[in-house]
Amino acid sequence: MKAWWWLLLVLAGCTTVLPMQTASAVDRGRFRVGGQVSTSAFCGDLAGGGLGVTQCTDYPDGLPLPELRANGRYGLGHGFDVGASLQGHGLLFAPERAFQLGLTLDVKGELLRIATRGPTHLISVGLLAGGALAGRFGLPLWPQVEWGVPLFYGLQFKHWEVVLSATASQRYQKSPHLTPSAATMRTGFTFGLFHREPAGFAVQLGYTTDPAEFGHGTIQLQFGLFFDVK
Repeated sequence: MKAWWWLLLVLAGCTTVLPMQTASAVDRGRFRVGGQVSTSAFCGDLAGGGLGVTQCTDYPDGLPLPELRANGRYGLGHGFDVGASLQGHGLLFAPERAFQLGLTLDVKGELLRIATRGPTHLISVGLLAGGALAGRFGLPLWPQVEWGVPLFYGLQFKHWEVVLSATASQRYQKSPHLTPSAATMRTGFTFGLFHREPAGFAVQLGYTTDPAEFGHGTIQLQFGLFFDVK
């Protein structure tokens, strides 16, 4: 395969609903702000030999660009925090849906925290809802909404937190040309490394797919920068 084809695969983006975050909640009264970029390193059916740039997106009609997201979280205390994020995503050569803008709101709570002589073990669960509009000037918009439940397991060291997560979500998308709305289930799994105390950079590897076609998902690479503000 030619080198430029692999480069396009690395740069291709896929819209996500879950912002990058730790299993631990933000401390009470503290804001955590930051941003992330998501890219897709592989899309398609590996077992069936299907591989393509346009498979890295929910859209069938364009070449996807990386997704950008701005995040903000606030600590409520007692192991709970809330978050909001703005998402932007573009496609090249897309006749109808060249741009997408979205908003996600979520809440997370720690269910279990066990301190040991080594790392602290954390289990937390969240609830999120998001919406987005895709389209271009002069054409009907494609709205979508999504809700989901993420589950987190974290290993918290003095300056690092290793996070594993699994998410189940339901997505509804309305087409201006077809009825009824399309509803799809989505599952996601991530493995992330977050700098903490102070909050800093993060890197995460994830897999997002439709559980009915599990092998046709997307492997994502995500990079983020975060800062705590009292």
